[in-house]
Amino acid sequence: MGVQFWWFYDVIAVAAVLVCVFLTVKRGLMKASISLVGYVLAVVIALSASSSVANSFYEGSVRTNNIKKLDYNITNGDFYGDLATYLNNLGYDVYVDQIKLEAICNSEEGNVDEQIYTYLNNINNREVAPEGIFMEKLHEGYATVISDLIKRQLSEYSAEYAAEQIRNKPTAIYKYMKLVKDPDYKTPAAELLVDTYLEKPYKTQVRLVCLIFLLVVFIVITIFVETIANRRDHIEASLVTNVISGLIGIVKGIVVLFLIAVMVRLYVVLGSNKMLFFNHEAIDNSYIFKYVYSFVADM
Repeated sequence: MGVQFWWFYDVIAVAAVLVCVFLTVKRGLMKASISLVGYVLAVVIALSASSSVANSFYEGSVRTNNIKKLDYNITNGDFYGDLATYLNNLGYDVYVDQIKLEAICNSEEGNVDEQIYTYLNNINNREVAPEGIFMEKLHEGYATVISDLIKRQLSEYSAEYAAEQIRNKPTAIYKYMKLVKDPDYKTPAAELLVDTYLEKPYKTQVRLVCLIFLLVVFIVITIFVETIANRRDHIEASLVTNVISGLIGIVKGIVVLFLIAVMVRLYVVLGSNKMLFFNHEAIDNSYIFKYVYSFVADM
């Protein structure tokens, strides 16, 4: 959905660069030089400072808030019941006893996945599915139940990220199964989910916000300094000065494009990569914008 709009990203990229080139050449070489220094400093300072600021803000506020939200969701949810419902809906014509399932999840006797598989096979005394196929569906069940829990109050992107991590390492959820059994104290279970699956996506969100704020602030400062530092450019315009100014304009355009990519990335991680227009597949189909966006996404 929205993939057909891939071209719009490249239009934005080209337009940003061309506008910066035009304005830079028009203002003259002296102001172009001042703006070049300011734009480069804006990127360097924003990239270096945003990480430490984001980490501090995450640890001081965001993490605590996420734990509280998940604590509430877990307390008012039913992990074993949701997992039992998922297994009942797989089409195996079985009825999973929630109490029995909970006992298996908290068992210290061997692999939980294998115990669940054996239990389902014994319900009607027949194999519900080949073991490999069943295990894939079971792990998808873990991912589905946890992601549904997360996205009740947190972003869908973070829920998708957690689901993918669970698919890649499903046995890591065993510890959560044991923590969530406490009927009165769910905070450790909430802390486990936050620290295991949500730290990276939320630190990413905070860093992107910091990047946008710092970039905008320093670009505004640069424009202000450029305006008052030299109201009249005494360097006579020539082909050489225009070419140099144009090259500086390209650099400024790349910085502006970087800022746009950061904004798009923030919009994606605040929601989902399946959103109309702002989805990964549309961006991947672009010819220019995808490279800047990939740099932002890989930071």
